Amino acid sequence: MRPIVRLTALAMLIAAGPGLAQTADRTAPMSTPDGAEVAAAPPATPTAEPASKPKPVRNAAFYTAEVPVDSQNERRGATIRALGQVIVRLTGNPQAASNNVIRRSSANIEALTTSSKFRQDSETVNGLPVYKTYLSASFDPESVDALIGAAGLKYWTAERPRPILWLAIDDGRGARLVTGQKTNVVKPLATRGLERGMRFGLPAGSAVEQAAVASIWALNASALQVLTSRYRNDAQLIGKVYRKAPGWAADWLLTQGGVELARWSFSDSDPRRVIASGVDEGANAIAKRDAVYLDTGVAGVHGVEVVGVDSQADFIRLMSYLQTLAIVRKVTVVEASPGLLRLQLDLGIGMRGFRTMIATGSILRSSSETDEAAAAGARSVPRFILQ
Repeated sequence: MRPIVRLTALAMLIAAGPGLAQTADRTAPMSTPDGAEVAAAPPATPTAEPASKPKPVRNAAFYTAEVPVDSQNERRGATIRALGQVIVRLTGNPQAASNNVIRRSSANIEALTTSSKFRQDSETVNGLPVYKTYLSASFDPESVDALIGAAGLKYWTAERPRPILWLAIDDGRGARLVTGQKTNVVKPLATRGLERGMRFGLPAGSAVEQAAVASIWALNASALQVLTSRYRNDAQLIGKVYRKAPGWAADWLLTQGGVELARWSFSDSDPRRVIASGVDEGANAIAKRDAVYLDTGVAGVHGVEVVGVDSQADFIRLMSYLQTLAIVRKVTVVEASPGLLRLQLDLGIGMRGFRTMIATGSILRSSSETDEAAAAGARSVPRFILQ
């Protein structure tokens, strides 16, 4: 079997260097971005829908994102951007962060966040160290899933293909295969892959694989499929990067099981952006094929009772809070009496999802009595307590 390098945390990748190669029979449990190979020949089979959609599987790591900041005074804004990155990763929809429900959730961002911290990193540019600050934020999975459901977005399961990356680069001196000994070359692609929840595997660079550069340059998926199968994998990302005035260009082809999922090209003056362009269109195609709607309960108008509303200030605080919840479309007061408020809530998700969302905050909590009744299947008006 051929060794395969795992592109995990990129800092670790670069520090560890080529010595991280592993045998092909260990590729199944890969848990980080990897690379791939390519060849030249006839086109892959046209895109086809799978017989059935995969069931949603959660990966806790997908609910954490890291974004660059100019200063630590940007915590709130950076946290909102991190949530947007998480939403795109979980849905596979590059426009998901612009969804109106997702945008409204920023008003209640603190309740969705489980932790956040700053860190510094550095890279060498033109021989000089450049320091950058990042905010890493983690979010409550149950609440985020409820938010996705309320937004009407699909959920992209965490069990995703891990394509082998067959990449050839021609900088004017002839096309050369990028192997597991050159992980720093594909750092931009691996970084973007982490942001989108995609991982890739790099080939070991055997003599047979080196001889396949012509197939890679021709985007010959069928010729490369034989080499990909040696890594116990049926998914492959084939790419060629080359100089094209005024900068660089790349052509990409993503296939799985002999079926073409996506084919695209990209050009830019910055070669790093060109290499990173191997991620997004492929991620979009796989998500479009595999994403499903989550079961977050029946959306619509739900009657509820809230106790503990003893003053005008309590009423204002409750209504203000409900208006910050992105899943709440409209609030109607049905009856108000001392200590008790009856409302109709127009929700983008079911009552189960609503309970999940408020559990992360400190304003409302669900009454244990109605929770027990709901668990027993009894019909009762959900009751909540203003804290």
